[in-house]
Amino acid sequence: MTKENIINGIKLTVGVLAALFLANLLKLEFQISAATVYVVAMLSTKKQSLKLSGTLLLAALFSLGLASILFFLLGFIWPALALYVLLFTYSMYRFDTRSAIITNMVLVLQLYTIETVAWAALFNQLLLMLIGLSLSFVINFFTIDIEAELLEYRRQAESLFRSIYRNMGKRLNNEAGADFAEDDLQDLDRLLTLARKRSYDYLHSFYLEDHDYYVEYFAMRRQQYERVAAMQKFTELKFLDQTEVRLLSSFTDRFADTSSTLTSSESNREHLEEIKHHFIYLAELPRTNIQLQNRVALHQYLYGLDHLVKLELDFINRYENRRRA
Repeated sequence: MTKENIINGIKLTVGVLAALFLANLLKLEFQISAATVYVVAMLSTKKQSLKLSGTLLLAALFSLGLASILFFLLGFIWPALALYVLLFTYSMYRFDTRSAIITNMVLVLQLYTIETVAWAALFNQLLLMLIGLSLSFVINFFTIDIEAELLEYRRQAESLFRSIYRNMGKRLNNEAGADFAEDDLQDLDRLLTLARKRSYDYLHSFYLEDHDYYVEYFAMRRQQYERVAAMQKFTELKFLDQTEVRLLSSFTDRFADTSSTLTSSESNREHLEEIKHHFIYLAELPRTNIQLQNRVALHQYLYGLDHLVKLELDFINRYENRRRA
């Protein structure tokens, strides 16, 4: 993050200097405005900057045209300026383009200061806008690739899930030392929160390409985390040694080893269907209150596993369908 912040600072510095240099080279008035437009455009993400640039440019044409008409008809008096501000800001709020208010109002205030709407003055203001927007488009091509960081977050998330699943399997078997995995769950929660933010940073670091794999991936893992956190209470009982416990414990251990690759989700689903069939048609009915409590908890645990597998399958199918399209 520190390296990224330094790079962004350098990009802002270079762009501001370049904007001032170009405005001076073209001998434009109010050269600082080119740098202002550049800074505003750079404060958005790379993907958003295309839309913002178009919005600022269209708003500039509307703003300068509106101001020219009002100043020509009413003169350079404060009621004319007030009417311009009222109409322009209302239009920007009406079309949800508030980001264009500051830069365009600055350009018009400069015309108000020099008291002219001559073609040369209007062309000067448009050139200032174009310099700032063009530089933001060019310099935004230089971004840091953070995919390696996201891959590391994915590896850490899969490692934590693996640890949590194995702990759950041990707790089903009443193994000594299998305490509630609170630390792992807290670490996973923090990691997924950070990974989600950085996956959106990655998504927005492209102009046209739609790189939303990591956004969707960590969203899926977040849903799995919430399900796993809810499933912890189903492993709190002292389970009796029975076939159902062994089936679920064995599947949980297998899931711990295969969930990270996402390549065994279909076979995991089929395996779960076999376990469901056993629970519904083959398992002996509970005879005591303790057996009933065990069976209820195991049923809830089973359908929690089923939900985890379905989340993976939905994620896989979504991206397979995209590749085919």
